[in-house]
Amino acid sequence: MSEVLNDKFTIRPVHDILYVSLIGSWSTDDTLNFVADYKRLVSKYFAQEWACVLQISDLEMLIGEDFQQETLKALNTWGYIKGMGALAIIVGHKNRDHLLFQFEEILKGKQSFQTGVFRSNEDADAWLRLRGFKAKLLVEESGVLKFGS
Repeated sequence: MSEVLNDKFTIRPVHDILYVSLIGSWSTDDTLNFVADYKRLVSKYFAQEWACVLQISDLEMLIGEDFQQETLKALNTWGYIKGMGALAIIVGHKNRDHLLFQFEEILKGKQSFQTGVFRSNEDADAWLRLRGFKAKLLVEESGVLKFGS
């Protein structure tokens, strides 16, 4: 199983779910690097309907917000074309208000895929399982986010 892990994000495909964790404050270059790795893994691993779990509890902010919002909107459209059927966003208590505003802008308008915002990994996984995806719990061990297998 291929995984991309760096100091700004983790991307890991597991079964029919792409687990993504965003960390810290993001520059325009961080966003472009993320988009390239995201597209590479989706193209490599998903031929049928899949879901994305977007863990943003450790994301502080998007810098260059307008560009990043438009880029992530375009990535969502691309993801839908490539078979994304659902997007579960997990937010933390510290960054909830600021990031929800940014992600509301990213998800503004009618989406062609199902979306949900959750406060816990377990709630997101349960929501995805109800929609037929093979969700596995995400757990944090010793400060490192681990994904189901």
